[in-house]
Amino acid sequence: MRVATGIIFAFWLVFMGYKFLTTQPVDYDGEIRHFLSGGLVFLQFIAWAFIFTMPFTTFIILIIAEVIALLLAFTYHSSYTIFVIINLIFIFMSFAGYKEMTRQKAAAKKRARAT
Repeated sequence: MRVATGIIFAFWLVFMGYKFLTTQPVDYDGEIRHFLSGGLVFLQFIAWAFIFTMPFTTFIILIIAEVIALLLAFTYHSSYTIFVIINLIFIFMSFAGYKEMTRQKAAAKKRARAT
């Protein structure tokens, strides 16, 4: 699950990074929205760095990004709901990766005690 989450998350970040770097905002409101979206993508990028070895850290960082995206969606602009939805999907996937990793560690401890 961690590998699948990491690969899908990497594709999402490449897509959003491309959109972020190639979009030219027109007015002041567009500049602000562009800056805030870049901050959310940056938080997701930090979370992606931990997805393979520390999925619980990814889970925590994505919850922080989820709260920020929810606040932005309700108070600033409704276009941030896409971040809310995508973050929610990756939150569930990273938590499943964390559960998978804890099961693997428990099974390894059990095997070590048996030998």
